[in-house]
Amino acid sequence: MKGENISLWFGSFLIVALLSSCTHYDVETADTPANRKGFESHFGFAPDNTVTNVYYYADELGADVRCQLSFQCPKATVDKIIAELSLKSVLPDQAESLLDPRDDLPWWKPDSIDNRDLWIKEKENEYYWQLWYSDKDGKAFYLEYSL
Repeated sequence: MKGENISLWFGSFLIVALLSSCTHYDVETADTPANRKGFESHFGFAPDNTVTNVYYYADELGADVRCQLSFQCPKATVDKIIAELSLKSVLPDQAESLLDPRDDLPWWKPDSIDNRDLWIKEKENEYYWQLWYSDKDGKAFYLEYSL
């Protein structure tokens, strides 16, 4: 009986710990406090009022982590992200070996990143950062993941 109580308590604690460690976000609503907090946690600075339509998705369960953001911003914000993350410009066709982003999100369609400038960073073939941006519509798409 005592062993069952300990197992039940431990199992409950583990579930609560896992759920509380996950990032909160609203995948269908732009500019929620949680989505803007996701922007800040990945880029190292809070989005100012020129950054709008911030959407965020995170999958942190398991060994492979993935997060995606989409937002509207001026080029100065993109330049700040590039500097903060030490991203390097690459031609999109040179980045084919990278993971494809989820394109079933309401704000990230299969063609969302077409014809956009791309910056990337790789850490020892295990962690990746990718940022796409176009001056034409001022939209940025960001993918961060581990393998």
